[in-house]
Amino acid sequence: MTILAWIVRLALGLVGLTTLGLCGLALAAPFHWILALFGAWDRLILVFGLVGLTAFWLGKWRVMAVLQGVAVLALLFFNVRVPTLYPPFSPQQGDATREMVLTWANIHDNRLALKSLSLIPEVKKAKVIGLGEVPAYSNLQALFPSAQHLELASPSKETWGVETLGCRVVRPNGELAVWAGRNFGLKARCDGFTLFVLHLQNPTRGRGQGLTVRNLELQVLAAAVAKEPGPVLVMGDFNTTPSALPFYQLLKTANLKRVACGGPVAGTWRPIDWSGTAFDKIPGLKVTIDHILVRGIEVRACKVGSDVGSDHFPLIVTITEPN
Repeated sequence: MTILAWIVRLALGLVGLTTLGLCGLALAAPFHWILALFGAWDRLILVFGLVGLTAFWLGKWRVMAVLQGVAVLALLFFNVRVPTLYPPFSPQQGDATREMVLTWANIHDNRLALKSLSLIPEVKKAKVIGLGEVPAYSNLQALFPSAQHLELASPSKETWGVETLGCRVVRPNGELAVWAGRNFGLKARCDGFTLFVLHLQNPTRGRGQGLTVRNLELQVLAAAVAKEPGPVLVMGDFNTTPSALPFYQLLKTANLKRVACGGPVAGTWRPIDWSGTAFDKIPGLKVTIDHILVRGIEVRACKVGSDVGSDHFPLIVTITEPN
């Protein structure tokens, strides 16, 4: 073998080792808060893993190619095992009187983002609105006149700024809380179903404490939804990607399905500094941490909304109102 051939083989091996390391970090993400971001971008790392697998194979690093293949299959398994509902690409026209549009958005304490959200045409028609990190003293009634039961909603420190409009809100009673006096979400009674709106803890906060709290919140949420009879819709900022084990356990415990809004790999969050840059236009760089989950509800359509000025993108879902 010539020197040039060895150089090429070593270069391919280094490419493979790099991607194998990334795959390993993504697989280890549930076990340490520092690795949470690797887990968040696991679908992008999966693509890199395929590149690394090809590099190992072309470089004739057969044993390493097998290891890389196992890592890629593991990442793929954790993504495809998630119970997922795919809305039709061309929704059929149903009974218009039973059509209901719901919107979720994490505003991130940004008044301009809240105003921009209210101007989206689909949001103007929404009967139910779910919001996260709502700025204090926001005039929600003026911004979202199409939603009912506005008198029950006011930005609250009790719920970390989580609010919902359009359904009869159950006053926070600690059912959706890990710490006393700090509810991570709201429960509301809508016509024909129960609604949960929430914002879970960021797992990268507090040197591991955030990850622990986030996982506890998912367990509390699973117990609350599991005991709720009839159709249920859950929406919010879960700070959790679909492949994460605690998220999968939530779906299985509460018999929920994740709605693939915008397609199987559409993202809902990226750093706010990326807004309007080239990074904002590269597929796969947005992370899916905002979710719509359903049980016993027909979903007609679901999309990721346009940029409103927050680091999160809104979710807009159209359902058939249960009887």
